[in-house]
Amino acid sequence: MQTLPLLRATLLLGLAVGLSLHVPQAQAEEDPLQLFVGSWVVKTDQVRPQRQKITYTETYTRVLDGNYIRGETSRKPDGTMDIVFGTYDPKARGYPFWIFSSSGAYTWLPPATWDARRRVMQWKNPPQLDISYISECEFPTRDLRRCFMVVKDWKGRVLNELSWTAERLPP
Repeated sequence: MQTLPLLRATLLLGLAVGLSLHVPQAQAEEDPLQLFVGSWVVKTDQVRPQRQKITYTETYTRVLDGNYIRGETSRKPDGTMDIVFGTYDPKARGYPFWIFSSSGAYTWLPPATWDARRRVMQWKNPPQLDISYISECEFPTRDLRRCFMVVKDWKGRVLNELSWTAERLPP
């Protein structure tokens, strides 16, 4: 019968197409979350609300079957530490991050976009917020990350402005 080979080919093609639709973007291309994995020396330069420069370390690992990255900072000069979680959200087609501070503060960053050509991850606020923010991290090399963040109130006044570099520590 001619229909059996045709049916098998159709099923295999359908299975292949179906599987390819469920491959997360992070696995189909370079995985930008993997760029965070490792230990880093972070040097920050806060411009607003007041000028301040601090240095600390942070370490990112893969957790929960590799679906998330988990970062943890060393103790900072103000006595706080942070824990960070990031993942790829296939429905949003982006990379949400959650940042928890030992001070009790926490932040959710809506899914970032990844520009593979520029090697830049970018977060922007959703349109319904009273504040606006933009944050970017550029990975010019495997061992260097350069980032910035600007937060403005609804009038456009800058509330927080910060840049930082992170250099990977040897394994």
